[in-house]
Amino acid sequence: MYKQQLFSIFLFAITIVFLSGVEGEPEVFMVSVNPSDVDNQQEEEITFEGDCNVCNNEEELSYFMWNSSIAGILHEGSDPFELSFVEMSSSFSTGEHNITLQVKDNNGAWSQITANSTTVLNVAGRDGPGSGDITVNFAITPPSIHLGETARFEACTEMQPEPQPCHGDIDPDLDFRWEIQLEGETDWAYLNDQEVFESNNFEVGNHTVRLTITDNSDDSQASDTAELVVLPPIPSVAVSGPGQVTIKEGQTLDLTANCYDNENQEINCSFLWEIWEDDPNGDLLFTYDTKEISLTDLNNEVKNYDVMVKGTDNSGTPSQWAHVFVTVNPPNESPSAIITISPESLGGLTPEYFEGTEMSFQSEDSFDSDGTIVAQKWWFDGAVVSEDSVWVWKPSLDTTGIFQVKLEVQDDDGVWSSIVSTNFKLIDNSDPESSWRVINEDNGTWFLVSDCNDPDEKGFISSYHWSVSFADEILFNSTERNLSFTPSMAGLYTISLQCRDNGGLQSILYEDHITVDDIAPKNFVASFSSKNIQPGDEFSIDFSNTSGAVDYFEIIVNNPNGSKDKYETSELTYSIIFDDKGTYTLDITVFWADGVPLGGLSDWYGPTVYVGTDGEEQNNGDGDEVDNLLPDDEEGLPSLSFVAIITMTFVVAFTRRQR
Repeated sequence: MYKQQLFSIFLFAITIVFLSGVEGEPEVFMVSVNPSDVDNQQEEEITFEGDCNVCNNEEELSYFMWNSSIAGILHEGSDPFELSFVEMSSSFSTGEHNITLQVKDNNGAWSQITANSTTVLNVAGRDGPGSGDITVNFAITPPSIHLGETARFEACTEMQPEPQPCHGDIDPDLDFRWEIQLEGETDWAYLNDQEVFESNNFEVGNHTVRLTITDNSDDSQASDTAELVVLPPIPSVAVSGPGQVTIKEGQTLDLTANCYDNENQEINCSFLWEIWEDDPNGDLLFTYDTKEISLTDLNNEVKNYDVMVKGTDNSGTPSQWAHVFVTVNPPNESPSAIITISPESLGGLTPEYFEGTEMSFQSEDSFDSDGTIVAQKWWFDGAVVSEDSVWVWKPSLDTTGIFQVKLEVQDDDGVWSSIVSTNFKLIDNSDPESSWRVINEDNGTWFLVSDCNDPDEKGFISSYHWSVSFADEILFNSTERNLSFTPSMAGLYTISLQCRDNGGLQSILYEDHITVDDIAPKNFVASFSSKNIQPGDEFSIDFSNTSGAVDYFEIIVNNPNGSKDKYETSELTYSIIFDDKGTYTLDITVFWADGVPLGGLSDWYGPTVYVGTDGEEQNNGDGDEVDNLLPDDEEGLPSLSFVAIITMTFVVAFTRRQR
């Protein structure tokens, strides 16, 4: 018994600590029982009194309940004037009764059980016959619910604020049978057989709940009853649209409320709207009692409003408040339309463009200082020609004169700007003239200069198109102003040029020829820098002594680990950086512009590069061509026969190409 008391005190203390942090709920300040020590064999009056933060206002207090840890519910109701009551001592069984008071506000929130809401009543004497060793302790929390809400049924050791055993044994073998007698019925319906359970399957009415406890050790039984009040369901209210609304002063805000039951079915309700300044000390500004409201008096002076609505169903049950928070900005500013024309004009007080120029009229620079542009209208020649942000017009070549385009834009509040207009002028455009001439031919490369001309005062050549053909086959095209190319074979080349002016007119095709009599012979020559280098050094290749038209050079590096790296270049010098030590072999091939290889080793070099290792130098250290070197032990062979000299020369040639 001592351990049970310690556990009860500990559990009670934990409950008090937990509940002390609850804010914004109804709270019981004080309960008193006078006298607190009585004898149930004496007819003594016991006065029960309490006070709470909602107990003095019948509009705030929805329900109250006095409870005994032994006797169950002692007193309950909704009238604050009936909160205090008197009970006779003979109605209590012996023992230490923990007396608690709980209250519920009009929002459906119950107060927490704390030290302030709990006191003790000690009852001496004896209990009546027939009760056996079973004490029926149970509670229904809350004792009053709305249809669809859940009630918790607790018996014996699960009751709060501390355990309330139903039997003297520590671990008795008990059976529980919960039954309910619906209002107006005489029969009892089965509810549950658990010590603790929750249920929300009830009908509206004042019902009686009975708990019967059976001690399986001797089949003794005891029972007790309590009231369960099931009120009509609490309706819910929803307002059409978002919960946060921003409007501008002068705009109308239309709101509609709908009422729903606990199954989310729409029902008929009466409504109450309240419009408050959204401020801790804000005033109530307007009230309405209609389903729909239209607000036109909200202004930027207040700026923020809390629009509240609640519904009351046909049973008189009110819903919770639904809120719409409204921000009112200053009155709407009209948008501004701005016309931008591209391409740029040729100049003049009235912007000038050549006839036939495709013109783009854009409204992207239009703006709304307090919103966004959502629509636009373009006017031309007295009619709306487009409602897009860009209108494109391409006049015919014979269309000249002064024209006017107009624009108006609409903001996201539905307000149109003033119509703005701009004038522009289309002027005559003359065809450009094209020709070209040769200014130089250097080492097989020809340089051609365009001699295009636009006779208009404000005109200029905007683009060029070259075409180079050989034997009726186009070799390549170019859009550069001037042209340089290297013929790959002798013969007659046809060069054509066509120019376009800034007004979009194209010149007549100008065509002429050049004759290439002799093409320099192809000879692939590559020189290398030192091939004994350190990691991070550059290895350079010089192709400048190669003659003939080259398309590109291909360099393949065979790495020590077996992988390959491939490079392509059309430059006359090329450098490679080797970061890692090792021996690298290179395959260097020339690809000629005419696509015809010389064959054999004539198009290929195969030097070896030693990075961070000792290797054999294959040049003179000054970047000389490999072709011009022989191994030191092969120099000076006057005693060899002519055939031997030829043979040795071939071997040396093969060796230099490979290394």
